[in-house]
Amino acid sequence: MKHYELQPSELKIMNVIWDHHPISASEIASILMKETAWSKNTIYTLITRVVKKGFVKRTDPNFVCEPIITRKQIQQQETKSLVDRLYAGSLNMLFARIIEDENLSDAELDELRKLLDQKR
Repeated sequence: MKHYELQPSELKIMNVIWDHHPISASEIASILMKETAWSKNTIYTLITRVVKKGFVKRTDPNFVCEPIITRKQIQQQETKSLVDRLYAGSLNMLFARIIEDENLSDAELDELRKLLDQKR
C-alpha cells in the first residue's frame, strides 16, 4: 500500500474536501475559519500542500478541489500505523483495550459481534 503522509492540519483540509467535494478553496476557507483560528492565507497554503502531495486535484476557475485519495485509504493507513506503534501490530490488543476501557452499550456490543460474525 502506498504511504500517505498527512499532517493533522492537512487532515482537517481533507475532511472538508471529502465531506463537500467538489468544493472551491474559498468555500474550504469559509468552513475552516469558523472552526479554527486559521487565516485564509494559512488555509490556502494547506490546500496547496495537499495538492502538491497528490491528495487533491485542483481545477480552475475558482480553485475547485476534489479528492484523489479516499478517506478509507487514510483510515486504513492510520489504523495500521496506530496498531503497529502502540500495540506491537496486535489487533487483539487494540480490541481488548477498547472493550476493557470503553463503556459500550448492549447495542454497540451487538453491532461489534455482528461485524465479527460477518468477517468469518
